[in-house]
Amino acid sequence: MDLPGTHRPAMPAPWIEASRPARHGHGDAAAVAVLLLAVGYNFLLAVFNAQVMAIGPAWAYAVELAIYAACFLLGMRALDHGKQALVVAGLGLVLLFNLLRFLQTWSLDPKLLRDAIIPFAFLALGARYRGRLHVLVMWLALAVALVAAVEMAFPDLYGDLVDPRSYFVNTRGNSEGDFWNEGSKLYVSATRPGERNWLGGFDLPRASSIFVEPVTMGNFIIFFCAVAITWWRSLRPAGVAVALLLVVFLLIASDGRLASATCLAMLLLAPLLRRTDQTLAGLLFVAVLACGWLAVWILGVNAYEDTLPGRVYLSVAAIDAMQPAEWLGMDLAAPYRYPDSGIAYFIAGQSLVLVLAFLLAYAFLLRMPTSNGQLFKNLFVFAFALSLLVSNAYFSIKTAGLWWFACGHLWMLRPRPQTHAPPACAPAHAPATPGTETVPT
Repeated sequence: MDLPGTHRPAMPAPWIEASRPARHGHGDAAAVAVLLLAVGYNFLLAVFNAQVMAIGPAWAYAVELAIYAACFLLGMRALDHGKQALVVAGLGLVLLFNLLRFLQTWSLDPKLLRDAIIPFAFLALGARYRGRLHVLVMWLALAVALVAAVEMAFPDLYGDLVDPRSYFVNTRGNSEGDFWNEGSKLYVSATRPGERNWLGGFDLPRASSIFVEPVTMGNFIIFFCAVAITWWRSLRPAGVAVALLLVVFLLIASDGRLASATCLAMLLLAPLLRRTDQTLAGLLFVAVLACGWLAVWILGVNAYEDTLPGRVYLSVAAIDAMQPAEWLGMDLAAPYRYPDSGIAYFIAGQSLVLVLAFLLAYAFLLRMPTSNGQLFKNLFVFAFALSLLVSNAYFSIKTAGLWWFACGHLWMLRPRPQTHAPPACAPAHAPATPGTETVPT
């Protein structure tokens, strides 16, 4: 049985536009398997922890290390020498900074190093994938929706099977006191006091699906929405309808405020972002952060409150409070003082120098050769910057892996040649659809 999206020559799903069979089936299957493991390994470990035996943090660390190794082993061979040099140079810069920080502090934080390695690992893995990414993501979204539906209908069954509470206590350093709802085995934010934002009159948990906790579920919805917006021309009308229904259902299931706002904003901005030159991605990142600061100032928010502006205020306050050592990334305790400010976590964990280097490299070196690539690249930096205003969740392998895998795939595409007007004696051919693309042979 082939993995979805690996191009087995067969009839496509009824909502997917037919296309030629791929010629890289084994490489596609391996890349997809590693990606799915990265997305779902927490679910598998949680079930094992709940049903077989209690596990510790070392299990999760070992799986992640194996995933990163597989990403580089599979992906680096798919890159040409120029792209390999860019990846190696980026990794070298990250390692050099961590060496300097070690010499300054005489300590090393593997988590902060991991945060910086994820983009390179999954960029390389995505470069190996030659299948139809929108097909793969559509099937993944269907699986996520199915598990979420079961979770919402039978929350106790999901809690007994997966037991997120026990998993996070055993492997992530949470304590029992972190879980306010003593009667639930779900993750702490899956059952929060007060009514839901969606379906407020119903006593339903926030769905976590295969992600075990609802924050990553919301981030997946944003990613799926970005993929659907980017590839909507490649979907039949039925496919567009299915994607829309999936996004709406998943938003309701996860009850995510940020996910709902981000999906709506991406949909409204998509025509502009498709035409925005990708070299402006760094400025787009800064503009989103500046809009967050401006919103806090205009609304007069000067204290934390459980609203989006109130959470953005935490980022404003965190940046104002940062000390020089934190801006330089030389205080290893600093990132963990800002769990609700992704931008402060980003700067304190990687240094302002590396953050600026990342933005320049993303804008000018990660060149997407197609219009779909340019749109997705701009959607990614928009969603990333918006998320950094309220959390550091985009540094999770479950979220970052998906985005960077897609970037790696788009990095390797080339535009479909434009068809010129045929001679009068030659049969006419339809011109290429705008935004379409093909893979290198």
